[in-house]
Amino acid sequence: MSTRKFTLMQDRFGHLAGTTVYLCMKPDYGLAGDDERSTGEEHLTVTLKSDGDYPFFTAPRSMLKELTP
Repeated sequence: MSTRKFTLMQDRFGHLAGTTVYLCMKPDYGLAGDDERSTGEEHLTVTLKSDGDYPFFTAPRSMLKELTP
């Protein structure tokens, strides 16, 4: 199963700009929603694992550039 793939456009939680991340396919326990309510900006839950598995972190949508398959 493949998941959506993105490039980080800015450093985030120790991950450098240019890092490839993948949409997390597991529950995020509401963390992206919490970040959206806190900042007013859409957030996605992403992971370094291409299968979308844990661990994950959230990133503002504006910080992510989606890559085409």
